[in-house]
Amino acid sequence: MIEVVFPQSRFEHASALMQMHHDRKRVFVDRLGWSLASRSSWLEVDDFDNDSAVYLLARDPATGRHMASVRLLPTTGPHMLSSLFPNLCACGVPAGEDCWEISRFLTCPPEVEGTSVVRLHRLLAIGLIEFALMKSISRYTLVTEAHRVPALLSIGWLVMPLGLATPCAGETLQALEIRVEEQVLARLRRKAGICSGVLQFTGDVRVAA
Repeated sequence: MIEVVFPQSRFEHASALMQMHHDRKRVFVDRLGWSLASRSSWLEVDDFDNDSAVYLLARDPATGRHMASVRLLPTTGPHMLSSLFPNLCACGVPAGEDCWEISRFLTCPPEVEGTSVVRLHRLLAIGLIEFALMKSISRYTLVTEAHRVPALLSIGWLVMPLGLATPCAGETLQALEIRVEEQVLARLRRKAGICSGVLQFTGDVRVAA
């Protein structure tokens, strides 16, 4: 199951969120060498971990340990693409009530390896589509390294480039748009061997959010 952490339910997920931020530091800074403001910290936190951010978390069912996660932000407010990478969009940065941004998509080593990584990617992808359909989101945007685009396509998403791959701070980055459609959800569920929803909510936040 994938837990949905809305701003009003963060206290109940404080331990898992702390593990998530620590794993983000381990992966993005320590392993991948990203030049982030949190380089000297044991947590990776940035300006977009704000009161608008929603997190999808996958945790080990036996231990509760964070295994994978992704951050979501509405594009009606500050987000990475508009604030840091607007030059990656040839025709302007997409924004609107129906458009949210994906960032910090993560699976954490060494606890997760091999086929477990693939399954977690598929679970998060399903969770993202389920969340979008629940919130009337028709598209997601994201910034990624250009060499990861084939992996995103292999998940089964409908992906459209928003501009050309562009060198940036030693990496080649590309802005993408993911289209949300119900048939995509059905296809992802079939590939993962899942027949029902994967999202899990705390209390009544699903209604309140």
